[in-house]
Amino acid sequence: MLKTLPACLIALIAGAIASFSFAPYQLWPIIFVSFAGLIYCLEHSQAPFRIGLFFGLGLFCTGLRWVHVSMYLFGGIPLTVSYLLVFVLALYLALFPALACYLACKWPYPRSAAFRYLAFPAAWMVGEWLRARLLTGFPWLMPGYSQVSTPLANFASIVGVYGVSVIVLWVAAALYSALCSFTKSTSRRQGLIALSIIVVAFALGTVLKNVTLTHAEKPLSVTLVQGNESIATKWAAPNRIPTLNRYWKMTRDSKADIVVWPESALPFTEYEAKDYLKTMDHILTQRHQTLITGIIHQNQQTQQYYNALVVLGQKTADVAKSQPYQYNGPDRYYKRHLLPIGEFVPFASILRPLAKLFDLPMSNFSRGKPDQPPIEVKGHHWLSAICYEIAFGTELNAMMKPDIDTILTISNDTWFGHSIGPAQHLQIAQMRAIEFQRPVVRATNTGITALINRHGEISAELPMFKTLALNGTIIPATGQSIYQRIGLWPIYILFIIALIGYWMAAKRVKNSPQNRLD
Repeated sequence: MLKTLPACLIALIAGAIASFSFAPYQLWPIIFVSFAGLIYCLEHSQAPFRIGLFFGLGLFCTGLRWVHVSMYLFGGIPLTVSYLLVFVLALYLALFPALACYLACKWPYPRSAAFRYLAFPAAWMVGEWLRARLLTGFPWLMPGYSQVSTPLANFASIVGVYGVSVIVLWVAAALYSALCSFTKSTSRRQGLIALSIIVVAFALGTVLKNVTLTHAEKPLSVTLVQGNESIATKWAAPNRIPTLNRYWKMTRDSKADIVVWPESALPFTEYEAKDYLKTMDHILTQRHQTLITGIIHQNQQTQQYYNALVVLGQKTADVAKSQPYQYNGPDRYYKRHLLPIGEFVPFASILRPLAKLFDLPMSNFSRGKPDQPPIEVKGHHWLSAICYEIAFGTELNAMMKPDIDTILTISNDTWFGHSIGPAQHLQIAQMRAIEFQRPVVRATNTGITALINRHGEISAELPMFKTLALNGTIIPATGQSIYQRIGLWPIYILFIIALIGYWMAAKRVKNSPQNRLD
């Protein structure tokens, strides 16, 4: 047996190196080694909660270190304190792996195949499910995202990123079982079975890439404008008109069907810019062109602010039937899932006076309604996600309809500078494309602006921190992937099987001879 301290240190290192399996490094085999190491610690120690906690600390301290950038550069927080706050965030998130490991080790038969392939994956998914929901949720760095560039990602069109995460844990368990078999005097047959699990998983994933249930539509030409505007100067009075002119020039030069500007691209509220928007709408309609732009909407009656996007120009397939732009009109989307601190501050009256971090610009948004219809773009229906809404795949699935043919996500990752955060954000968007078998259009202020096909492959992208326009083509796709139809039911079934298995195993232990009284 391992003592608690060495086991926790191994788990900490395993979690830390696991972060390198995600973008931008994408050293995807590391995730299997990391979880194999975690399983080893759980099977050879008596402190599962602490082992899971240290694994989570290693993963989230290294994988989410980019969070400190916005606090340090824009929140007025000293560098040391910003890293300390990242540690606090990581400590909170690490509670979920800790809970998962604790639950898994309640299994009556540790060091068994049932523990490795059933109890541990089911318990881990309980932790991931809770992490994506409690306190608004933060489903970053789920194991499945590490496999976006591998055949295993193709399972996402059936079981989503949660299911891919389970497969990652199965492969890690198989790797651990194979290593145990070949390094100890145990059955080589068990080792060969474990290796066959790995081979079959990757082989099936390769086959699934050719299984597409959505139907390709006619291609659309698109232009994504990456304005590369500084947050510090964009809203300053002397820079507002030049910013607007810069975006319009790149739009005017485009011959594409659809032009997309990033999140809050306009340095005005919608009310301030409504006359300008009407003029643009008229010009774009005459050109048979559509523009989608992020903008701050201010409700004049309630004085509530919304992080929004609006559609200008041609909305319907027949330009003659396209309705003109209206302030408070229907051709828009209001962000529903807001970012804590960045877009709303809980207990604002208490927290805002404490630090600039709690009083960032535009940190007083209201939530959009949960049942908003898709936006109409030249007769096509697009599903919208602003910023980190793209990370909540189950919420998007609740909004997805068979006639929606494209996923649009706009963002402003300027807050995170030259860190690894934007690359992870893009990787998440790639997973959404695979899950729903639809293209993803991603427009950002400073990068990474990209076009993603329905297989999750990046067909075109722009370098970060460059003022450029990305011209490309997307192939919209309608219909339903299997994941779209069944959602998280495979995960719920795994939970049920694990509970039944636990009950049966516990009953067997209770009825074993050594537990009977003579």
